[in-house]
Amino acid sequence: MSVIVKINSMLKEFTDSEKRLANYISSNINGVYNLTASQLAKLSSTSPASVVRFSKRLGYAGFQELKIALAKDVVKKGTENNDIYQQVSIEDSTADIISKIPIGNIKAIEATRDLLDIKAIEEATKGIIKAKRVHLFGVGQSALVAMDLQYKLIRINIPVNMSMDYHLQLVSAVNVQKDDVVIAISHHGKTLETIKAVEIAKKSGAKIISLTKYGKNPLTELSDIKLYTTEVEQTLRMGAIASRIAQLTVIDVLFINIVRMKFDSIPEQIKKTREVLDFRKI
Repeated sequence: MSVIVKINSMLKEFTDSEKRLANYISSNINGVYNLTASQLAKLSSTSPASVVRFSKRLGYAGFQELKIALAKDVVKKGTENNDIYQQVSIEDSTADIISKIPIGNIKAIEATRDLLDIKAIEEATKGIIKAKRVHLFGVGQSALVAMDLQYKLIRINIPVNMSMDYHLQLVSAVNVQKDDVVIAISHHGKTLETIKAVEIAKKSGAKIISLTKYGKNPLTELSDIKLYTTEVEQTLRMGAIASRIAQLTVIDVLFINIVRMKFDSIPEQIKKTREVLDFRKI
């Protein structure tokens, strides 16, 4: 996972000393991996202990592991598209919006890719395949993403429950069984309705998969498998647009991985659903 993407996704959650470290690392990515913890502490007006704690906060064993990850970021950055994303503003012209929205979406997808953990994706994929039934929870925009996953799972004959009605989601949560899997979607991981449904479902002993922005939040605390997207600046509605694109990207990754693992049986199922849907084209 990218160090810089993690930092940007967690920036609002950091303490003052963590923000100083985050800002220094983000502004000096090409040189930080050559520093000692003491040198970084001095340059960022913190302490060596704060550097170690910050490294662990980002999910690394210590500063040395963070530096290795940072060095990989530098190499990767040099091989990728360096288009600079500019925030959308109310003063923008139609031409500006046409230019900025695709770039913002691309950046959200790239950052989300850098946050995805292969082990977590594989665990989630196997859990969905083995589940007796999959239950999807999410409200508002996250419900639309859940509906997209529901459609995909139905096409490959995986039993799945999803309702846009929150009260029906609660009913579904009550009926979750131990051999089921719950997938809960919430960008900030703080949606009260989704958290309540997961709390109810968790009592059954079912596996809980969450899809949220990177970092600790109430929903990830309840989850067995944590899938992450990037944080996005909330300017106009750009944040909502890009976060949806990022969530759909993770859903697509999950779906294709499921198809890959079930390839012996899935082609025939997809063919049958296509034939049913194609009757309108006669």
